[in-house]
Amino acid sequence: MFELNRDVLYLIFEELQNNNNKCLYSCLSVNKTWCEIIVPILWKNPWKSFMRAQKCQKGKLLLNVIMSHLSDESKNNLKNKDVNLLTNTYQKPLFDYISFCRHLNLNAIKKIINNNYENSKKAMNVQYEIFNLFINKNTKFTHLYIPRQFDCQIHLIPGAEQCFSELEVLYCLTSINENILIGLPDMCKSIKAVKLYVDNNYIIRILSFFVNLKRLELFNSHMTSNFMENLPLPYLQILKASRIPINVLERLIENTSGYLTEIRIDGVNHSQIDNKRIIQAIYQNCPKLKYLKLVFRYSNIIELRNLLINCQFLCGLFILINSMEDIFRLDDLFEILAKSSPIGLFKFNFNFRFRPVELESLKLFFDNWKGRHPMFLQFFKKLENIDDLIDLIEEYKSKGVIKKFNNGFDCKDFEWY
Repeated sequence: MFELNRDVLYLIFEELQNNNNKCLYSCLSVNKTWCEIIVPILWKNPWKSFMRAQKCQKGKLLLNVIMSHLSDESKNNLKNKDVNLLTNTYQKPLFDYISFCRHLNLNAIKKIINNNYENSKKAMNVQYEIFNLFINKNTKFTHLYIPRQFDCQIHLIPGAEQCFSELEVLYCLTSINENILIGLPDMCKSIKAVKLYVDNNYIIRILSFFVNLKRLELFNSHMTSNFMENLPLPYLQILKASRIPINVLERLIENTSGYLTEIRIDGVNHSQIDNKRIIQAIYQNCPKLKYLKLVFRYSNIIELRNLLINCQFLCGLFILINSMEDIFRLDDLFEILAKSSPIGLFKFNFNFRFRPVELESLKLFFDNWKGRHPMFLQFFKKLENIDDLIDLIEEYKSKGVIKKFNNGFDCKDFEWY
């Protein structure tokens, strides 16, 4: 019987994991070779399915496997502190699962432990032993997730320097003690992506140590633009921001070196002046921009045309119109898009929160788009008169103007936003 080599199988199983984890689990029992290839793939990020499902039983099984790796010394320490070691913790694991981990999700670990140990003191004792189990000189993590109210200075744990020497992505989803992050920059020079949910300026200052940063996600910050002056981000390619002051984002974009290819900005009010400033900052500093999500005010519609002219690599545009007070003529918007869009722009996502979309306006847009790259079109908010809309879409699909259309919140072709 013909057999695929291990490298080919590995590529197939990795692709399966991206699309169907259940199918991958079913492949474990085929034979020893398949099992040996699949287990390391599943254990790269064992927290993924747990965080999605939040099932206590699933978490208990995962914790049981993890605790089976504890040394006899650690097990005795817990036993002496009257900590129940769950079941089968003395059964030797079939694989060294810990060594396969590349994602260290301290948030998931804390949740699993707290779900299985109601006594906070016992939970802390288990957490201490497990953190020391994962953070060792033999395991190399690429992703680190730090939870809220986290008070363990992980950089002081023996082996941490080797363990995080290849770290690429750091997630801090809420405000944490600055002492927790203070030791990371010296160890994590390789970090390329940071996701922060912050409310103090110190954490922004610490970003300056991550010289290779390529991806930055910021949420709910109270920082000021003054701290952006000394924050150069020369290699930044992706910027996602929610509820971040416009003046902070403007300064941040100005501090990049023209490599930004994706910008997503939402969750913040745009005055006419602020909206104009952020649009100008983008088209003056982002010549390689490919994807953009941004609020546009009608008073700055000429700035939208300037953006389309200056950002010639743009291929995806998500336009938000959120203000009830903004008198926005969609005919003008569609005319500018049809006449000024760069040749590669064909993905459009519109969120007209307070504006009905008239079919005549869409028809004019489609007519003016003839001869260009067939568009991918999505309305983020479901529209009324859907039957008439679908008939119009189908008409222009047959004319080669529209390739794909989605009316709602989920569309794989618009994953870029």
